[in-house]
Amino acid sequence: MPTTQLPSAQSPSAQSPSALPASADPHLPIETYLFSEAETEKLARAGAVLRKACLQRFGLDYDTGPAGPPTGPRTFMDRRYGVTDQAEAAANGYHLGDRDPRTHPVHPPQFSPEQQQVLTGHLPGKTGTDDTKLQVNGLPVPPGGCYDEAKRGLAGSGDLGPSDVAQQADFQTFKASLSVPQVTQAFEAWSGCMKDRGYSYPNPMDAISDPRFLADSPTPLELQVATADVTCKQQVALTDTWFAVETSLQKELIARQQADFTAASAAKNEQLAKADAVLRDQ
Repeated sequence: MPTTQLPSAQSPSAQSPSALPASADPHLPIETYLFSEAETEKLARAGAVLRKACLQRFGLDYDTGPAGPPTGPRTFMDRRYGVTDQAEAAANGYHLGDRDPRTHPVHPPQFSPEQQQVLTGHLPGKTGTDDTKLQVNGLPVPPGGCYDEAKRGLAGSGDLGPSDVAQQADFQTFKASLSVPQVTQAFEAWSGCMKDRGYSYPNPMDAISDPRFLADSPTPLELQVATADVTCKQQVALTDTWFAVETSLQKELIARQQADFTAASAAKNEQLAKADAVLRDQ
């Protein structure tokens, strides 16, 4: 996979983003090539169906237990630029409320040794290499076990989920946006606004990562800081500026690597079509 080439932060398109009005549902260009929460959940359900069918060939069951509640940001843009909703900031601070992973511990499913062998394609204690002659209940285990068989059923020989080029662009354009003058100037204005309210942070990321706010639940101070954070973002139009800059960076990057992104889109659509077929036929 070729390395994603970012446009220069000094390029005209990155230097002069159009002023965008506040939007209740903004979307960055890269979202087209990534998977939404609903699409990711669809892949997960289809993968579970394929793994169950694979295990059943060996006379084994596949029960992962009840699905836990959804956690993490609700959408791709939710929390990308920190907390941006006043009501949410006042209620949860920098935490995620009922979607906060810290309040929903993960309980991995427990599988028997036979199930583990069929799922992974490995003998116990030999997870580093495939045992190509592994058999369970008289049947050969597929290469990589049922996990890899299910993956191949949805993604063929490619990677399951978003492509490397899309994931790289998602990360790198965000990182690049932090050094674009419009964004750094908006950070300075936001920092000044926060200082007027008694809080000293150079940028919103430092506020979110304040060690005082890493407990399992928000503190009164955290609620105050997060509320001020949103107020100052709105006052200096930080979110709109940041969104415009990153949109510009992503459009230029995608145009420069259009063939890679076209392939990423095709791979995504193929995976989702296969997932639809699996779920339809179960």
